Amino acid sequence: MNLSRLALSLGQSATLKLNELASNLKAEGKPVIHLGGGEPEEKIPGGAFAESKKMLDGGFVRYTPVSGTRPLKSEIAAYTEQYYGVKPGPKNIVVASGAKQAIYNFLVSVVDPGDEVIFPAPYWVSYPEMVKLAYGTPVIVRPREGELLVKAEDIECHLTSRTKAILLNSPNNPSGQVYPEEFIRELVEICESRNVYLLMDDIYNRLVFDGLKAPSAFNFSKKPLNESNIVSINGVSKTFSMTGYRIGWSVANEAVTQAMIKVQAQVSSCPSALSQAAAAGALRDGGGFVETLRQGLEKKRDVMVAELAKLKKVKLHRPQGTFYSFADFGAYEKDSTKLSALLLEKAMVVTVPGIEFGLEGHLRLSYCGAEQDIVEGVGRIRKLLDQEVL
Repeated sequence: MNLSRLALSLGQSATLKLNELASNLKAEGKPVIHLGGGEPEEKIPGGAFAESKKMLDGGFVRYTPVSGTRPLKSEIAAYTEQYYGVKPGPKNIVVASGAKQAIYNFLVSVVDPGDEVIFPAPYWVSYPEMVKLAYGTPVIVRPREGELLVKAEDIECHLTSRTKAILLNSPNNPSGQVYPEEFIRELVEICESRNVYLLMDDIYNRLVFDGLKAPSAFNFSKKPLNESNIVSINGVSKTFSMTGYRIGWSVANEAVTQAMIKVQAQVSSCPSALSQAAAAGALRDGGGFVETLRQGLEKKRDVMVAELAKLKKVKLHRPQGTFYSFADFGAYEKDSTKLSALLLEKAMVVTVPGIEFGLEGHLRLSYCGAEQDIVEGVGRIRKLLDQEVL
């Protein structure tokens, strides 16, 4: 049977593939340590549990409006006003089956074949393939040697007449770096002056450390929301430890939002009613939960940084948020795929090759799991690479 050229052109998600591999190895009884994952180990917020149980006890779980339920949209509007400084109306919000679908909805809504979508490296592994799914052309902007953040002028010089959108994930997966306020300000000015969309992937925006805040792009816009080029994507997966519920959302002007609703209607009809009820409960009651999660991750970040510092040749930019570190192992092996495979085979530690995020020589190591796994996992890596007796 013949497959489409589009399907054949797509790569497999490296992170999802490694999650499956780690699960299979554990099921086989292998002593594998998974430092490649992206799921907090904490249980879901009490409000999410209560709303899930309430709906199940009622015995009715049905279709919802395509763009989401009123109760969840109301909570999203309040959440956006509190943390972004702008209050969207119901017609500015689309609830989706995860932030990934929200990004896909946006790309299909605005990108024509051959249009260019710019994003900096390191980038989330799905960005290039999602742009291809919308028949667009990914344009990758890489940072200068030894850096993990690009400059606004680096992005601006890649703009062409075909540029339709810029994607930015901050705090960043995989690096954990937060783009500074001045960079966001400059990027908003560039997008508004050139009539280019700015999609802010804000899925980690509250998981920041050391007293930092992730700047809101809306704060620097000169336009009201319904005239704005800015699209914000968020969800409950990371910040509320609800990955399995698959609820994300977008906030955008009404024209873009209406197009995204039409796309979603033909792809998935509507998000899960049960998941939306749980998400509303999390947003309403989960403020303390998020802060507890954030504090725990900051402590684990410190453990990861301390353990990586014990390796003789590793270079690391201290993560400022998320639950990922993106260490430079190039002095040991520049081929990150080869190194990741070696660590799995010889040390039974799962890592994600940096090439999957657009930067060779690095490995992404997560610290959202148990603290003892961080210490043991990095210790195994050190024993193998530095030939130390631990």
